[in-house]
Amino acid sequence: MGSRLGVRVLDVVIWFAGYFVTGVLPLSLLSDNGGGDVAGAVLLSWFVATYLLYFAFCVAEFGSTLGKCICGVRVVHRDSGRNIGFRRALVREISWPVFSLIPVLGLLNSLWSWDQPYQQCLHDKLPDTIVVER
Repeated sequence: MGSRLGVRVLDVVIWFAGYFVTGVLPLSLLSDNGGGDVAGAVLLSWFVATYLLYFAFCVAEFGSTLGKCICGVRVVHRDSGRNIGFRRALVREISWPVFSLIPVLGLLNSLWSWDQPYQQCLHDKLPDTIVVER
């Protein structure tokens, strides 16, 4: 459980650094020039787009994000062991922050990885995925 949390933290740091460099820094110039509302809307859109690109797209296409690759793990379909496709990746990557916003469910999501034999968190159970070592 600790290693999966470490991978998630690494992934969030990598994603947020990319979001900050490509979105926040350039758009801060726009908001300084009186375009605060527009800059806010663009930043929110960019926040969602970069999250989906980094997490859902990378997991769907490659089985892992940069953080998962560094740590030697990937996400696969529980039955076939293959890449999960965009729809399953989207469900997995959207359910994680949604569960985290609900206090008890966020805690249960993390602790559920004790479930045997697959050690699936709740956000893995929905799309029927598992995390495996490369």
